[in-house]
Amino acid sequence: MKLSKKNFQQPARFELLPLLDVIFLLLIFFVFVMLKMTMQSSINIELPQLVDSQQQTEELLVISINSKNQLFINEEVTTEELMLAQVINLQKDNKLPILIRGDKKSDLGVALSILDKLRLSGFHHVAFATDKDQ
Repeated sequence: MKLSKKNFQQPARFELLPLLDVIFLLLIFFVFVMLKMTMQSSINIELPQLVDSQQQTEELLVISINSKNQLFINEEVTTEELMLAQVINLQKDNKLPILIRGDKKSDLGVALSILDKLRLSGFHHVAFATDKDQ
């Protein structure tokens, strides 16, 4: 069978415009996902508000206290007695900063007790999480 030149179609073209649309949609998706991932926690805590709050961007060990005074280390439930041992296991040469996220309805005594135990154990990079007051 002979093929004539009339039966050949034009060569396939690679269209860039739909590819650019997909790339921009993926970029937007990843930007929104990264914004949502910054310091989002599944533990429901209402932080106290301060006028002079600074955003923390480095890797942290997070100790959370909810309104019922329950303790969480990186979103895992713990007790005050076991907290120090778990922090020591998770720490790398006491260099990882510790952030205490306490609900404003929780008891101040629980947060201060945790702070005291951490400081006595040699952890000096401890801070409290707050929201910036509008």
